[in-house]
Amino acid sequence: MEILDMTKIKGAWQGLDEDVLIREPNLIPEPDKSAPPGQEIYFEGLLLQPLRFIISFVRAERTTQTTTISRNPIATVVHAFTMALGNINGAPLEFSALILSDARMSQSMLIDRIFRHYRQGVIQQLYKILGSIDFIGNPVGLFTNVSSGVMDIFYEPYDGVIMHGGEGLGTGIAKGAASFLKKTTFGLADTVTRVTSSFGKGLSSATFDSEYQSRRRLAQRRNNPRHVFAGVAAGGSAMLDSLSSAVQGVVVKPVEGLDREGGVGFAKGVAKGVAGLFVKPVVGVTDLFSITATGVRNTATMFDPPDRGRFRIPRHVPFDGVLKSYSSREAIGQQWLREVDDGHFKHHVYVAHIESEPNRQVCLLTSTAVICAWTNKLRLCWEASFSEVGTVSLEENGIRVLDRKREEIGFIIITEQADREWFYGEVSKVIGSHNAMKRLESS
Repeated sequence: MEILDMTKIKGAWQGLDEDVLIREPNLIPEPDKSAPPGQEIYFEGLLLQPLRFIISFVRAERTTQTTTISRNPIATVVHAFTMALGNINGAPLEFSALILSDARMSQSMLIDRIFRHYRQGVIQQLYKILGSIDFIGNPVGLFTNVSSGVMDIFYEPYDGVIMHGGEGLGTGIAKGAASFLKKTTFGLADTVTRVTSSFGKGLSSATFDSEYQSRRRLAQRRNNPRHVFAGVAAGGSAMLDSLSSAVQGVVVKPVEGLDREGGVGFAKGVAKGVAGLFVKPVVGVTDLFSITATGVRNTATMFDPPDRGRFRIPRHVPFDGVLKSYSSREAIGQQWLREVDDGHFKHHVYVAHIESEPNRQVCLLTSTAVICAWTNKLRLCWEASFSEVGTVSLEENGIRVLDRKREEIGFIIITEQADREWFYGEVSKVIGSHNAMKRLESS
């Protein structure tokens, strides 16, 4: 019965159809070849990492168009305004990552997509650029400082309780209040400094007195008061200098103009002197407030610890140029070589070094010499240039270096046998390479 039932299955007694993917491939149309090749680009995954920029811009006080500006009153006003408005200090711009998955588009579409991504980021953060202008006091920086101080009011007590229990609450409150006072003072003083310095910078360009402007710029570079008292003294000195220059300009400028251009120059000198008589005292007052505020700002951070330097010493790159894994020992040796005798051997190429504990010395092997220095102040003890070395011998307690006359240059005390043999091998290898190079150059 089962065999009879199988006979009823359709196709049981006929051959199976051939398994063919496409029966008539010739009927498939060819792709359109009219489009230029490479028009579309496919990305399985495209990732542009997040970006962060710090934008600063300072308008130069000097201009190459002084003559043109001085003849045009409208250009004078515009120049003074741009001098005051042009400074941007530390505007932070952050752009998120751009991720495209299984994207197929033309090159122009891809460029447009990237452009729109970053353009939108700039538009959304335009307030950061405008808020970092010195003319309005850099409100972004002020908000950052004040908000950080407010956060410390709550964070420091919390941290004190977590780390030290109830005993740390009072200390945390004191730290938070001190941090809030310091950062608020710094932010407000920094705002006053930027506003007044911007006004002074713009007004000083309207005096047309190049000597006064150069003297003022030089004084600003030198005057960086560390505390409020130094700021008051430097600010008062700047104001007195502006007042004296204003009075002198009324007499000196017409005389100078008369000597240079005759009657026309005399008229110009009178105009400059009168303009300076009214403008320079105002510039002096702004400098007084600006430099005094700078002293207040620096007072707030006077007792802060210095900024943290490098996390680690710069790596040593061998003279063959092959970059290897970072070695703190080689980095320290290279740093010591650069500091011996205040950098006298900084141009030597470091190879290896060994510390001689009994006599508190460090022996540095370079590509051209063996240098031994005292470890306490890194002052030179003795130096053996390879051009003077005659023999290097391995002895029981160290390594002896002799010159070509068999006279001792120095002795390196190394108590450990393994360290002694290692350093001797390094010295022998470097001296051998140095001699071979000299023979090759002479041949």
